[in-house]
Amino acid sequence: MKDIDTISRTKKNNKQEEEFQHRLQIREWFASRFFHDAMGNPWSVRDYQRGSLESHALRKVHCDGRDVGKTSEIEIIAAWAMFACPNTEMLIATQTENHLFPLMHRLARRFETTPDFTSSIAEIRRSPSWYFRFSNGFTLWGRIAGVRGVNFQGMHVHWQIIDEAQEMTESAWGELYQALNGGGCRWVYGVPNGLRNTFYRMTQMQDAEQFNWPSTLNPEYSPGKDAELALLYGGRSAPGYIHRVLGQHGSPMHAVFSLDDYLECVDPGLDAIDLILHECDMFEAPADIPAAEYYLGCDLGYARDPSEFVIYQNTPPHFVNVLRLRLEGVNYARQLDVIRQLDAAYAFRGIGIDCGNNGRAIAHQLMALGAKWCEKVRAFEFGSSMDLEPLPDGSIPRRRVKEFMTELIQRRLTEHTLRFFPCPDREQQYAAHTYAVNALGQIVYEKGNDHIIDADRCALLSHYLETQEAAIPAFIPPQVLFFQSGLCS
Repeated sequence: MKDIDTISRTKKNNKQEEEFQHRLQIREWFASRFFHDAMGNPWSVRDYQRGSLESHALRKVHCDGRDVGKTSEIEIIAAWAMFACPNTEMLIATQTENHLFPLMHRLARRFETTPDFTSSIAEIRRSPSWYFRFSNGFTLWGRIAGVRGVNFQGMHVHWQIIDEAQEMTESAWGELYQALNGGGCRWVYGVPNGLRNTFYRMTQMQDAEQFNWPSTLNPEYSPGKDAELALLYGGRSAPGYIHRVLGQHGSPMHAVFSLDDYLECVDPGLDAIDLILHECDMFEAPADIPAAEYYLGCDLGYARDPSEFVIYQNTPPHFVNVLRLRLEGVNYARQLDVIRQLDAAYAFRGIGIDCGNNGRAIAHQLMALGAKWCEKVRAFEFGSSMDLEPLPDGSIPRRRVKEFMTELIQRRLTEHTLRFFPCPDREQQYAAHTYAVNALGQIVYEKGNDHIIDADRCALLSHYLETQEAAIPAFIPPQVLFFQSGLCS
């Protein structure tokens, strides 16, 4: 009787296992079985998501707007593969840490809090890269590209999922292509940025399944949200709206900076300070600062925008970033006080301020403190022009300020004389910064998250003007010059 019961239970278990394996082929069922929405209800696929979620294509490319459910699909697919693809390896790849960490942290939380998943975990590592190993032999890697894609070298996986693919460098793509086994799957997810790069070319491939999910497909997308985004990006015909809302490539754009050159300038061993300050936080400037030449660059936020302060130490031939301070929701008076505290600690040779919005007011208030401040504070009107040092024939060239300060960064990146500490926020901004050329032949930089870059621009132009004083007069826009002459005469 005991043997009969054992056989009966075995048959029942086998039948249940067969039924589970059959249902497992339907990813929508898997998601509703193991995932829940924000209200605690079983996860429900949206109609526009179903075709992509159930895809078995070897090559699939998403060219989407923001907030349409790409991350949820990646999370579901990674968890599903853990059940359905034993003894295989999957790589989730991004260009920057800012994109990889939230996704992998989300997966780790999912694996560690879902009982049916937890029992299968054999090993989890978060450093130096994300690594999950399960009892059935499935392995999941999470890696950023690194300098020229070095972190993908030596990998051989059966499935690649590339997120925020529009920011992947060409050298990183070269390594990714070599890291996929023959017959393996490559699924690519990106938001267009106007660059005609590898991601753009992938969206034109006829042998890949193509998906375009504009943000408007999200059930929570409203006319109010649309109006807010149109205002943010400068209209519904602006590149930012076309890229991030409609998920379309739009007119060709160009990368402002070489990300490979940027990564060459990142020094993991650099001793630097990276802080975030909120309105109610206490702040004390660093103590015991070594004597050196220091320059401060400020992009002062307006309304909901953050403020970014960056401090560079001049150690020729290098210009070394030693501090980054992000201020969130900090009022103007407090920003002024923070600058004064930083100056007391670093004794800046120059302070560059983006004088858009409240930056002009802060510059005026600083210069009102005395002649010392008038000498070191320079407020830059990004949309104006400036005179450079005379040419051999005596002519004085004029340059648009934002273009010239951007060129200063580009030169130093190419020469590898800028030194950065690892900063995911800065890397993401440098990777995503693009420009176009308008009908007048002028460079137009796309609006977006470039606050650290603007602070860097101000610091480098401040240094340039300070060190070129013998050749050219210090540049201050007419609006600020008027106040300076009255305050410091």
